[in-house]
Amino acid sequence: QVLLKCLLQQLLLLLLSQQPVSLMQLLCVTFLISFASLSHIHYEEFKEMQNFLVDLVDVFDIGPQKVRFGAVQYSDTYLLEFQIGSDYSKTNLKLAIKNFRQLGGGTKTGQAMNYIRQLVLDPQNARAKNIPVYLIVLTDGESADSVKEAAEILRSHSVKLFAIGVKAANVAELLEITGDPKRVHFVKDFGALKDIKNLVARQIWSSKGNCMIMPACVKLNCIFCSVAVYKDLKADVIFLVDSSGSIGDENYTKMKTFMKHLVNKTTVGRDSIQFGAVQFSDTTNLEFQLNSYSTASPIMDAIDRMTYMKATTYTGKALEFVSQYFTSANGARPNVKKILILITDGVAHDVVKTPAKSLRDSGVIIFSVGVLNANKHQLEEISGKNGKVRYLETFDLLKDIEDDLIFEVYTRSPHSLEHYNALE
Repeated sequence: QVLLKCLLQQLLLLLLSQQPVSLMQLLCVTFLISFASLSHIHYEEFKEMQNFLVDLVDVFDIGPQKVRFGAVQYSDTYLLEFQIGSDYSKTNLKLAIKNFRQLGGGTKTGQAMNYIRQLVLDPQNARAKNIPVYLIVLTDGESADSVKEAAEILRSHSVKLFAIGVKAANVAELLEITGDPKRVHFVKDFGALKDIKNLVARQIWSSKGNCMIMPACVKLNCIFCSVAVYKDLKADVIFLVDSSGSIGDENYTKMKTFMKHLVNKTTVGRDSIQFGAVQFSDTTNLEFQLNSYSTASPIMDAIDRMTYMKATTYTGKALEFVSQYFTSANGARPNVKKILILITDGVAHDVVKTPAKSLRDSGVIIFSVGVLNANKHQLEEISGKNGKVRYLETFDLLKDIEDDLIFEVYTRSPHSLEHYNALE
């Protein structure tokens, strides 16, 4: 009912606007992001920072009339890596980020923000054209100069600032930059950046300057916005569910509830999201394939009918088995992004690396959700090290990653994994 009310509100606004504006234009507008980046970090940390930027870029739909990025790297000087108006495809943008070379030197964040201000206020650039502008400041240390005045001037020109601090960054200084504690993020090391990528992206999408927020849509807002900017809303999603004895009846029910919630939060259909399900222990069983159902209700009924298998955990065997159901012969659609969501609580008794790599090489994006005693190393072997592993201490926490996974389903591009592997 909430979803229907929200859609009706959007359609009513369209009718009242008396302008031939599309739903996509009404919900989301073009915006630009500049990255101000880092000074004195080690090579491996610098690579982790680059991977974070690549992952963040991958969330957005890139194009002249969509989302455009600029990048400035700084230390005690600054370097324009690429301009906001650069005509980059997503692949070329990620390659440009991978080609960053560390500057070295001190940290003058205020000076770098003053340079960003010149770019923003240029009549040829976004602010003069009333395009929402976002600046993400990513730093690992305290600035040698003042940031307050430069940040206030940027904010006075409606630039929305986010600050991400790592290691020795000064949190009070980050707050001076953003003026809003909700836009300040701090992580202890560069490896943890991947854990905040979706949070930062969702904050950008849900900003009032970027999306119209209806009273009935607050909880759904970030999903609407990500849907609105994507022309391709199709995805083939298969659940691969651990049904071994270690799960237990109560947790098995919680897994099924989690699956139903994900289905219920998406638009199911032949021209949108298709779902399939396979469960496994020492044997593997197809519950329903991608084209079995075209609406959410029968999918949730089918999930309810799933019975607990028990026995031991053979994840590798299940990965090999599920690969056949991402083919057109079994309901998958050509040129549609393919996603596997694995949920497991234990250690596989067989090899997972080879069948998982085969799936990824065929274009399947694998999200691994590990609970309790799941082996983190095996999960990374399955999904790769591209921020697609979620580890939870209890099955009760599955509800906390629902929106995160939905966001990934809607924003991962069909070939994002292929592009990322090419960059590595």
